[in-house]
Amino acid sequence: MNRIVTALLMAAIAGTAIADPVPVTNTTKRPYKEGKVYCNDAKLSKPSKGENIACYNHDACYSDPQGRSRKDCDEGYLRDMKLAGVNPTMALIRFKAVRNWGEASWDRSRKNDEW
Repeated sequence: MNRIVTALLMAAIAGTAIADPVPVTNTTKRPYKEGKVYCNDAKLSKPSKGENIACYNHDACYSDPQGRSRKDCDEGYLRDMKLAGVNPTMALIRFKAVRNWGEASWDRSRKNDEW
C-alpha cells in the first residue's frame, strides 16, 4: 500500500479529516451551493461539509463522467469521504450502497447522453 493510501486510511480510522474534498468545477452539473444538502440519506442527520461535497462530486461524476467509469465515480466518492473524515464503517457502507444500487442512476444518466 502506498503512503498516501495509508495516510488516508489512518485518518479515516481516526475519524479526523485530512482536508475537506473540493467541489468539482469541470462539470455540466449546476455549481456546488453552500448550504444545499446533496446526500440522499441526509433525512436522518445533516452531513458534514466534506461529506456533502463528496455527495455532490459523486452526483456530478454520474451526470458528467468525462470518460470515467461508474466504478471510477464510486471510488472517487469513497476517497472523498475518507478525506472528509467520515467514519470508515459508514463510508464503506455508503460506498457499497452506491456500488450495489447505483446502476439505475448511472444508466439514467447515460440515457441522457444519447439525446
